Amino acid sequence: MNFEFYTSGQIIFGRGSFNRLKEIMPKYGKNYLIALNGDIMLRNGVLERLEKLLEGTGTQITYFSDVLAEPDPETVQRGCEIALANNCDAVMAIGGGSAIDTAKAIAGLATNGGNIVDYLEGVGTGKIITKDTLPFIAVPTTSGTGAEVTKNAVISSKEGKYKKSFRSEKLLARVAIVDPELTISVPRAITARTGMDAITQLIESYTTRKANPMTSALAIYALGFAPDLIKAYDCPTDIDARESISLCSLISGITLANSGLGAAHGIAAGLGAIYGVPHGEACAMLLPHIMRLNLDSCVPLYAHVGRAICKKAFSTDLAAAEAAVLEIQNMCAYMQISLDLKHLNIKQEDLIELAEASMGSSMSGNPVQLSVEQWADFLAKLI
Repeated sequence: MNFEFYTSGQIIFGRGSFNRLKEIMPKYGKNYLIALNGDIMLRNGVLERLEKLLEGTGTQITYFSDVLAEPDPETVQRGCEIALANNCDAVMAIGGGSAIDTAKAIAGLATNGGNIVDYLEGVGTGKIITKDTLPFIAVPTTSGTGAEVTKNAVISSKEGKYKKSFRSEKLLARVAIVDPELTISVPRAITARTGMDAITQLIESYTTRKANPMTSALAIYALGFAPDLIKAYDCPTDIDARESISLCSLISGITLANSGLGAAHGIAAGLGAIYGVPHGEACAMLLPHIMRLNLDSCVPLYAHVGRAICKKAFSTDLAAAEAAVLEIQNMCAYMQISLDLKHLNIKQEDLIELAEASMGSSMSGNPVQLSVEQWADFLAKLI
């Protein structure tokens, strides 16, 4: 048995951990570029809190608020230019997965140079990171992607119709600060989407062909907290539920970074690149269908998932596995997430293009391997 395991240099988890930035930030830089999702952090008072924390530390900040919901090459290049022009010696993200991926990519590109596209898997020239990145700190404000502990930044292009990774162990954050209190202001619909992204990541990293003992142990443990997503959805201020889903998200990032994912994420990349479907929503819509496709090939694994999320005994592994699929389907329905792709108005003749756009690294870990044509046939049943 052989495997490697990577994660962020330091993980600080817990309520109020945002306040640790006062001691952490000066250790890694004096002049930060901070990537944000628009002015959301300004409206909810997070930036005011940060600036008060940093009073007297001598830390300077340049805000980069041009982050898109799906980071593209142009945004990363622009952020890198701003960081260099302002002599930034460190980078931080405060926000969702898009802000974290943008900051992560800027930190890597600032020291390695060139065009971000050249580094992207599947579409670039094969260029790799050789130099250490600028020190990077990640502070997630949503519970979904786990990007604070992953070694890749996902970059999309509407023009190129792709969604690909900029990947290197050097991109891992020096510090990830996960404070569940920062997620309380997240709207219910985004709570649902991002939460289902985390749950999808846990299930796929547990059932992937690339799983290892460490990722499997972490994933099945975290899935025990998955039902708390409904509590967070019903009551956004339920801090206990928010803490549970923040933990799910964090662990899902650790597991996916070390074992990869599956077809729900593969196709979600295609839906995001071509149709602009939000990533978490795409994963949630696809997950029950992918689980049914995979079920016969990994009944024992899905049985473990069913027992973890349903919190009950089952007479057989098959019953537990089938319960897992039904529970995920019911969670999506309860949170008003569509259970098919009909509303996207995808044309039959476009399915091959969608399938081809879905054939990224995640697909290679799916328990059931299909050809492009077979995936197109699979998708035809959902439109």
